[in-house]
Amino acid sequence: MEKIIRALGAVAVLGFGLVACSAPDADVEGSGSGASGSASSSEDESSGGKDSGGKNSGRTGGCGASTMRAGESWSVPIESGGKHRMYQVTTPADYQADDQTPLVLAFHGMYEHSETMKRLSGFSDKPAIAVYPQGLDGGQGTAWQGAGYSPKTDDVKFTEDILDRVESDLCVDKDRVFAAGFSNGGGFVNLLACRMSDRISAFASVAGAYYEGTRDGCEKASPEPFMEFHGTEDGVMTYRGGDGKGGKYLSVEDFVDEWVVRNGCARDAEVDHPVDGVEHRLYERKCRSDTEVQQYRIDGGGHTWPGAPVHVGQGRDTPDLHATDLIWDFFTDHPAT
Repeated sequence: MEKIIRALGAVAVLGFGLVACSAPDADVEGSGSGASGSASSSEDESSGGKDSGGKNSGRTGGCGASTMRAGESWSVPIESGGKHRMYQVTTPADYQADDQTPLVLAFHGMYEHSETMKRLSGFSDKPAIAVYPQGLDGGQGTAWQGAGYSPKTDDVKFTEDILDRVESDLCVDKDRVFAAGFSNGGGFVNLLACRMSDRISAFASVAGAYYEGTRDGCEKASPEPFMEFHGTEDGVMTYRGGDGKGGKYLSVEDFVDEWVVRNGCARDAEVDHPVDGVEHRLYERKCRSDTEVQQYRIDGGGHTWPGAPVHVGQGRDTPDLHATDLIWDFFTDHPAT
């Protein structure tokens, strides 16, 4: 794969920071590229005003602020856990500073960069604030908490810090905050589902790396809506599970079953085939707390994001299955209750 030059710079302009950075490319759990933009330094948050009735209801401190205009994209530096971190954020084309807007957190795979996840997933094209956090490199490539190769850092706290910051800068609908991830990022989303369900309403993983560390705290986790995509010929995170770079990881069937049990759903799924070679399983009967579990089993599919405009990972793509659209529909059906 192509080599990506790593660069990081900062220029102060009218109180805003300009950051450019990139990460190395690789042939396992994804690849990376660069990004640039500007950042706000507002840190205050408040709540109150309109109450939508959900568990996180209330206007955020960024409502009414003019930090970002509609359709803008910034790279934002932030301190978390005593470390210099970064995330990208984009506003939707119709963003208005007084309107509470859904938010999607999208986590890249191992070795990747936030810009890669932005291009791969395309959540910036949805009517939501899209946030692409950047993982740290602990010596084995950029990665998220939960795998054996992950840097020794608290990425759950980093995610909390990002939400605090974005909610202070922009008008976020706190009942419609969602998280999606690819590969190592998908495994990390599972950790967030078990540890941050008080702030995130629904979760989705594509080709997830379900290492033991991504299930830390899941024994006490509440029922949550969860969607999963996985190819049966994924050569990086195999469908049957095994022992990978980050240690032992669950099979997809066992992973999905854990969520079916956690949500209290009946195990007899409704099954359909949205495109040739794809089996869609919907578990919604008897689920607790208005949750459900959905899983897309892609026969012959590789370690990729289905329907993505760019190829990241390994193996066969599934261009007729549009994961981002399906995830967005799933998210909009599951605000906080």
